[in-house]
Amino acid sequence: MQVVDTSSGAVLAQADTGGRATGLAVSPDGRRLYVISGWTGAITAVDPVTGLVLDRIFAQVPLSHAVMRPDGGRLYVSGSGGVAVVDPADFRLLAVIKAGGQPQGLAAHPDNKVLYVANSQDGTVGVVDTATASQTAVVQVGGLPQHLALSRDGRRLYVSSLRLGGSTPGTLSVIDTTTNRVIGSAAVGRGAGSIAVTPDGATVYLTLPKERSVLVVDAASMTVRERLPIDSPSVAIAPGDSRVFLATGTTATVLDSTNAVLATYLMKPRELVARPRRFDAALIAFPPAQPTVTGLRTSPSRSSSRSTGSS
Repeated sequence: MQVVDTSSGAVLAQADTGGRATGLAVSPDGRRLYVISGWTGAITAVDPVTGLVLDRIFAQVPLSHAVMRPDGGRLYVSGSGGVAVVDPADFRLLAVIKAGGQPQGLAAHPDNKVLYVANSQDGTVGVVDTATASQTAVVQVGGLPQHLALSRDGRRLYVSSLRLGGSTPGTLSVIDTTTNRVIGSAAVGRGAGSIAVTPDGATVYLTLPKERSVLVVDAASMTVRERLPIDSPSVAIAPGDSRVFLATGTTATVLDSTNAVLATYLMKPRELVARPRRFDAALIAFPPAQPTVTGLRTSPSRSSSRSTGSS
């Protein structure tokens, strides 16, 4: 895991979390990182300033994705047994939410009351009440749902699904969270990956790892504006930032609002005891936006430094 200054590309800290990263979440204040090593079933807490590994939970089951509740009160981690609920204050497992088949992507509503779960085997998105840690509704989206992303106001939930056989293409779907109904969908070829929504909610970025490209989608019409020839498994946009960040192997690529490459940041090789190892950026995460009286609070450029997970 590496922490990168988004203004300069300088690597501020790095940590070896001991396994391939499949999930990454950041506390709202940016003082803790949580790295999910899916195959080893580990949830690792890291200090982003020093790069020190602070604690680790072994779930004893394969894990997938992670998300922090915007208020910082809970960390959610999807896995083969359901969705683990972790108290970040004392870093302990509180409960396991029974979701649908093979939970993958997660998204936490800005009001902190609802968690969304992509149930890959079921072709559904589960709606979870965070107070009771129970699934209260299911939305059918089809295919194999993998990743989720909410608009900043929480009114739209975007779902990427992989292709299921020859008759069901990969899709990008959008759910109205006030009604829990699908209000739009676009076919996206072989399958969809990571999703990011611009702060104004007008544009959605979707990585297509199987096709080595990134789609730029108009949120209002759910039509593809542009296909970028960029091979990336992960995309992210910081709260209040117009730039788009893409994990691109040994680099991180930064786009401006016109989708031109603004910068390319080189990731440091990881210095291990035996030998240096190449750092492959697989995930990008920022602290979640926090609601305030006047709107969404954005992080200063220094504290909103990007974190990338290694593969």
